[in-house]
Amino acid sequence: MQPDPDSPANEISEVTRLKIIDHFSMGAVSWTGRQGDGGFLARLYDLSQLPSSDSRYKDAAGDIYQHCVRNNDWDSNWVFFDGRFNLMHAPDAEFVRFLCETVHPVVRPDKEEVVALVQFYNEALAPDGWQIVETKSISGHPVFGAQSAKRAVVFEEPTGWQKVDRQLQEMRHRLDTAMTEEQYQGVGLLCREVLISVAQEVYDPTRHPHVDAKHPSDTDAKRMLEAIFEVELKGSSNEEARAHAKAAIRLALALQHKRQSDFQTAALCAEGTWSVVNMLAIIAGRRGRRIT
Repeated sequence: MQPDPDSPANEISEVTRLKIIDHFSMGAVSWTGRQGDGGFLARLYDLSQLPSSDSRYKDAAGDIYQHCVRNNDWDSNWVFFDGRFNLMHAPDAEFVRFLCETVHPVVRPDKEEVVALVQFYNEALAPDGWQIVETKSISGHPVFGAQSAKRAVVFEEPTGWQKVDRQLQEMRHRLDTAMTEEQYQGVGLLCREVLISVAQEVYDPTRHPHVDAKHPSDTDAKRMLEAIFEVELKGSSNEEARAHAKAAIRLALALQHKRQSDFQTAALCAEGTWSVVNMLAIIAGRRGRRIT
Protein backbone atom coordinates (compact mmCIF):
# COMPACT_ATOMS: atom_id res chain seq x y z
CA MET A 1 0.00 0.00 0.00
CA GLN A 2 1.40 3.35 -0.99
CA PRO A 3 1.09 6.50 1.12
CA ASP A 4 -1.90 8.75 0.53
CA PRO A 5 -0.67 11.75 -1.49
CA ASP A 6 -3.23 13.97 0.25
CA SER A 7 -2.15 13.07 3.80
CA PRO A 8 0.47 15.06 5.74
CA ALA A 9 4.04 13.99 5.05
CA ASN A 10 5.55 11.67 7.62
CA GLU A 11 8.50 12.89 9.66
CA ILE A 12 9.71 9.36 10.43
CA SER A 13 11.43 8.39 7.19
CA GLU A 14 11.58 5.04 5.46
CA VAL A 15 15.29 4.99 6.31
CA THR A 16 14.48 5.14 10.03
CA ARG A 17 11.68 2.60 9.75
CA LEU A 18 13.93 0.15 7.92
CA LYS A 19 16.67 0.65 10.51
CA ILE A 20 14.25 -0.36 13.24
CA ILE A 21 12.99 -3.34 11.25
CA ASP A 22 16.57 -4.48 10.60
CA HIS A 23 17.20 -4.36 14.34
CA PHE A 24 14.50 -6.97 14.84
CA SER A 25 16.00 -9.10 12.07
CA MET A 26 19.66 -8.92 13.06
CA GLY A 27 19.37 -8.52 16.82
CA ALA A 28 17.35 -11.67 17.47
CA VAL A 29 14.69 -9.48 19.09
CA SER A 30 11.06 -10.42 18.56
CA TRP A 31 8.60 -7.57 18.04
CA THR A 32 5.86 -9.81 19.47
CA GLY A 33 7.57 -10.35 22.83
CA ARG A 34 5.82 -13.19 24.57
CA GLN A 35 2.49 -12.63 22.81
CA GLY A 36 2.98 -14.28 19.43
CA ASP A 37 2.05 -12.56 16.17
CA GLY A 38 -1.72 -12.80 16.45
CA GLY A 39 -1.85 -12.02 20.15
CA PHE A 40 0.33 -8.95 19.76
CA LEU A 41 -1.53 -7.54 16.75
CA ALA A 42 -4.90 -8.10 18.39
CA ARG A 43 -3.83 -5.57 21.02
CA LEU A 44 -3.64 -2.88 18.34
CA TYR A 45 -6.02 -3.96 15.58
CA ASP A 46 -9.39 -5.66 15.22
CA LEU A 47 -8.10 -8.60 13.18
CA SER A 48 -11.64 -9.83 12.48
CA GLN A 49 -12.22 -6.65 10.46
CA LEU A 50 -9.06 -6.96 8.34
CA PRO A 51 -9.10 -9.13 5.20
CA SER A 52 -7.30 -12.43 4.86
CA SER A 53 -4.46 -12.80 2.36
CA ASP A 54 -5.25 -16.54 2.24
CA SER A 55 -8.47 -17.48 0.44
CA ARG A 56 -9.10 -20.28 2.93
CA TYR A 57 -9.76 -17.81 5.75
CA LYS A 58 -12.27 -15.01 6.14
CA ASP A 59 -10.12 -12.52 8.05
CA ALA A 60 -6.60 -11.63 9.13
CA ALA A 61 -6.95 -13.53 12.40
CA GLY A 62 -7.41 -16.77 10.46
CA ASP A 63 -4.48 -16.46 8.08
CA ILE A 64 -2.12 -15.17 10.79
CA TYR A 65 -2.87 -18.24 12.90
CA GLN A 66 -2.40 -20.51 9.89
CA HIS A 67 0.93 -19.07 8.77
CA CYS A 68 2.45 -18.01 12.09
CA VAL A 69 1.32 -20.88 14.32
CA ARG A 70 0.30 -23.92 12.28
CA ASN A 71 2.78 -23.68 9.41
CA ASN A 72 5.13 -20.98 10.69
CA ASP A 73 6.04 -20.23 7.08
CA TRP A 74 6.02 -16.41 7.14
CA ASP A 75 9.16 -14.36 7.66
CA SER A 76 9.46 -13.21 11.26
CA ASN A 77 9.11 -9.56 10.25
CA TRP A 78 6.32 -10.04 7.74
CA VAL A 79 4.04 -7.52 9.49
CA PHE A 80 6.20 -4.53 8.53
CA PHE A 81 5.61 -5.15 4.83
CA ASP A 82 1.99 -6.31 4.99
CA GLY A 83 -0.31 -3.79 3.31
CA ARG A 84 -3.07 -4.40 5.82
CA PHE A 85 -0.97 -2.77 8.54
CA ASN A 86 0.98 -0.43 6.24
CA LEU A 87 3.70 0.21 8.81
CA MET A 88 6.23 1.41 6.25
CA HIS A 89 3.92 4.25 5.19
CA ALA A 90 1.46 4.60 8.06
CA PRO A 91 1.17 7.98 9.81
CA ASP A 92 3.94 8.56 12.32
CA ALA A 93 1.56 8.26 15.26
CA GLU A 94 0.48 4.77 14.17
CA PHE A 95 4.05 3.63 13.64
CA VAL A 96 5.24 4.78 17.06
CA ARG A 97 2.13 3.35 18.70
CA PHE A 98 3.22 -0.02 17.32
CA LEU A 99 6.72 0.49 18.76
CA CYS A 100 5.35 1.48 22.16
CA GLU A 101 3.30 -1.70 22.25
CA THR A 102 6.44 -3.82 21.76
CA VAL A 103 7.72 -2.56 25.13
CA HIS A 104 4.43 -2.80 27.02
CA PRO A 105 4.89 -4.88 30.20
CA VAL A 106 2.27 -7.41 29.09
CA VAL A 107 4.22 -7.92 25.87
CA ARG A 108 7.78 -7.64 27.22
CA PRO A 109 8.04 -8.08 31.02
CA ASP A 110 11.86 -8.14 31.15
CA LYS A 111 12.85 -4.62 32.25
CA GLU A 112 16.41 -4.89 30.91
CA GLU A 113 15.12 -5.85 27.46
CA VAL A 114 12.70 -2.92 27.57
CA VAL A 115 15.41 -0.42 28.54
CA ALA A 116 17.67 -1.62 25.72
CA LEU A 117 14.89 -1.54 23.13
CA VAL A 118 13.64 1.91 24.13
CA GLN A 119 17.21 3.23 24.00
CA PHE A 120 17.59 1.88 20.47
CA TYR A 121 14.24 3.33 19.39
CA ASN A 122 15.18 6.77 20.67
CA GLU A 123 18.55 6.71 18.95
CA ALA A 124 16.88 5.73 15.67
CA LEU A 125 13.99 8.21 15.99
CA ALA A 126 16.00 11.21 17.21
CA PRO A 127 16.98 12.52 13.73
CA ASP A 128 13.28 12.61 12.80
CA GLY A 129 12.25 14.45 15.96
CA TRP A 130 10.46 11.67 17.86
CA GLN A 131 11.04 10.08 21.25
CA ILE A 132 9.64 7.16 23.25
CA VAL A 133 9.04 8.15 26.88
CA GLU A 134 7.52 6.62 29.99
CA THR A 135 3.98 7.92 30.56
CA LYS A 136 2.80 5.78 33.48
CA SER A 137 3.47 2.45 35.18
CA ILE A 138 1.65 -0.81 35.79
CA SER A 139 2.69 -2.88 38.82
CA GLY A 140 6.10 -1.25 38.81
CA HIS A 141 6.65 -1.69 35.07
CA PRO A 142 6.85 1.37 32.79
CA VAL A 143 4.31 2.01 30.05
CA PHE A 144 5.51 4.12 27.14
CA GLY A 145 4.11 6.72 24.77
CA ALA A 146 5.61 8.75 21.94
CA GLN A 147 6.31 12.46 21.70
CA SER A 148 7.17 14.70 18.79
CA ALA A 149 9.62 17.55 19.25
CA LYS A 150 8.31 19.25 16.11
CA ARG A 151 4.60 19.43 16.84
CA ALA A 152 2.05 18.64 19.49
CA VAL A 153 0.65 15.12 19.16
CA VAL A 154 -2.05 15.43 21.82
CA PHE A 155 -4.86 15.42 19.28
CA GLU A 156 -3.24 13.51 16.43
CA GLU A 157 -2.30 10.15 17.84
CA PRO A 158 -4.92 7.39 18.03
CA THR A 159 -6.65 6.93 21.38
CA GLY A 160 -5.94 3.19 21.42
CA TRP A 161 -9.66 2.44 21.71
CA GLN A 162 -9.95 0.52 18.44
CA LYS A 163 -13.63 1.05 17.72
CA VAL A 164 -13.47 4.73 18.68
CA ASP A 165 -10.43 5.31 16.45
CA ARG A 166 -12.12 3.61 13.48
CA GLN A 167 -15.28 5.65 13.95
CA LEU A 168 -13.35 8.92 14.30
CA GLN A 169 -11.48 8.19 11.09
CA GLU A 170 -14.75 7.43 9.31
CA MET A 171 -16.35 10.57 10.77
CA ARG A 172 -13.55 12.72 9.40
CA HIS A 173 -13.78 11.03 6.00
CA ARG A 174 -17.54 11.52 5.79
CA LEU A 175 -17.25 15.17 6.77
CA ASP A 176 -14.59 15.72 4.11
CA THR A 177 -16.64 14.07 1.37
CA ALA A 178 -20.26 14.95 2.29
CA MET A 179 -22.15 16.93 -0.36
CA THR A 180 -25.85 16.43 0.36
CA GLU A 181 -28.11 17.08 3.34
CA GLU A 182 -28.49 13.34 3.89
CA GLN A 183 -24.73 12.86 3.91
CA TYR A 184 -24.27 15.65 6.46
CA GLN A 185 -26.96 14.00 8.58
CA GLY A 186 -24.91 10.80 8.35
CA VAL A 187 -21.99 12.61 9.98
CA GLY A 188 -24.24 13.50 12.90
CA LEU A 189 -25.42 9.92 13.30
CA LEU A 190 -21.82 8.70 13.31
CA CYS A 191 -20.98 11.30 15.97
CA ARG A 192 -23.66 9.67 18.12
CA GLU A 193 -22.02 6.26 17.66
CA VAL A 194 -18.61 7.70 18.59
CA LEU A 195 -19.94 9.13 21.85
CA ILE A 196 -21.62 5.84 22.72
CA SER A 197 -18.42 3.89 21.97
CA VAL A 198 -16.11 6.15 23.96
CA ALA A 199 -18.56 6.28 26.87
CA GLN A 200 -18.69 2.49 26.95
CA GLU A 201 -14.88 2.37 27.04
CA VAL A 202 -14.55 4.67 30.06
CA TYR A 203 -17.78 4.41 32.04
CA ASP A 204 -17.61 2.29 35.19
CA PRO A 205 -20.90 2.23 37.12
CA THR A 206 -19.11 1.55 40.40
CA ARG A 207 -16.80 4.54 39.91
CA HIS A 208 -19.15 6.89 38.05
CA PRO A 209 -22.52 6.93 39.82
CA HIS A 210 -25.08 9.21 38.21
CA VAL A 211 -26.43 12.11 40.22
CA ASP A 212 -29.93 10.60 40.38
CA ALA A 213 -28.57 7.09 41.16
CA LYS A 214 -30.23 5.70 38.02
CA HIS A 215 -27.90 3.54 35.94
CA PRO A 216 -27.80 4.63 32.29
CA SER A 217 -28.41 2.11 29.54
CA ASP A 218 -25.53 0.86 27.39
CA THR A 219 -26.42 3.40 24.69
CA ASP A 220 -27.21 6.40 26.91
CA ALA A 221 -24.04 8.31 26.07
CA LYS A 222 -25.23 11.57 27.67
CA ARG A 223 -25.79 10.13 31.13
CA MET A 224 -22.63 8.01 31.03
CA LEU A 225 -20.44 10.92 29.91
CA GLU A 226 -21.91 13.34 32.42
CA ALA A 227 -21.27 10.84 35.23
CA ILE A 228 -17.68 10.32 34.05
CA PHE A 229 -16.84 14.02 33.97
CA GLU A 230 -18.53 14.67 37.33
CA VAL A 231 -16.15 12.19 38.97
CA GLU A 232 -12.97 12.63 36.94
CA LEU A 233 -13.17 16.44 36.89
CA LYS A 234 -14.64 16.98 40.34
CA GLY A 235 -13.77 19.91 42.57
CA SER A 236 -13.65 23.67 42.17
CA SER A 237 -10.26 23.56 40.45
CA ASN A 238 -11.82 21.65 37.55
CA GLU A 239 -14.96 23.74 37.28
CA GLU A 240 -14.07 25.25 33.90
CA ALA A 241 -12.94 21.91 32.43
CA ARG A 242 -16.11 20.25 33.68
CA ALA A 243 -18.25 23.01 32.17
CA HIS A 244 -16.43 22.69 28.83
CA ALA A 245 -16.93 18.92 28.80
CA LYS A 246 -20.65 19.25 29.47
CA ALA A 247 -20.98 21.96 26.83
CA ALA A 248 -19.21 19.77 24.25
CA ILE A 249 -21.59 16.91 25.05
CA ARG A 250 -24.63 19.17 24.66
CA LEU A 251 -23.29 20.62 21.40
CA ALA A 252 -22.67 17.21 19.85
CA LEU A 253 -25.99 15.75 20.99
CA ALA A 254 -28.03 18.80 19.94
CA LEU A 255 -26.71 18.73 16.39
CA GLN A 256 -26.82 14.98 15.77
CA HIS A 257 -30.42 14.72 14.64
CA LYS A 258 -30.98 18.06 12.90
CA ARG A 259 -33.02 17.35 9.83
CA GLN A 260 -31.79 20.42 7.96
CA SER A 261 -28.10 19.65 8.10
CA ASP A 262 -25.27 21.32 6.24
CA PHE A 263 -21.49 21.46 6.48
CA GLN A 264 -21.49 23.95 9.35
CA THR A 265 -23.88 21.86 11.43
CA ALA A 266 -22.00 18.63 10.73
CA ALA A 267 -18.60 20.21 11.37
CA LEU A 268 -19.71 21.70 14.70
CA CYS A 269 -21.15 18.34 15.71
CA ALA A 270 -17.85 16.65 14.80
CA GLU A 271 -15.92 19.32 16.73
CA GLY A 272 -17.99 18.72 19.87
CA THR A 273 -17.52 14.97 19.51
CA TRP A 274 -13.75 15.29 19.01
CA SER A 275 -13.55 17.50 22.08
CA VAL A 276 -15.33 14.95 24.26
CA VAL A 277 -13.14 12.11 23.01
CA ASN A 278 -9.94 14.10 23.48
CA MET A 279 -10.86 15.08 27.02
CA LEU A 280 -11.60 11.47 27.91
CA ALA A 281 -8.36 10.31 26.27
CA ILE A 282 -6.39 12.89 28.27
CA ILE A 283 -8.10 11.85 31.51
CA ALA A 284 -7.42 8.18 30.73
CA GLY A 285 -3.72 8.86 30.03
CA ARG A 286 -3.99 7.99 26.35
CA ARG A 287 -2.52 11.22 24.96
CA GLY A 288 1.12 12.16 24.56
CA ARG A 289 2.88 15.26 25.79
CA ARG A 290 4.59 17.93 23.78
CA ILE A 291 8.36 18.21 24.01
CA THR A 292 9.59 21.80 24.44
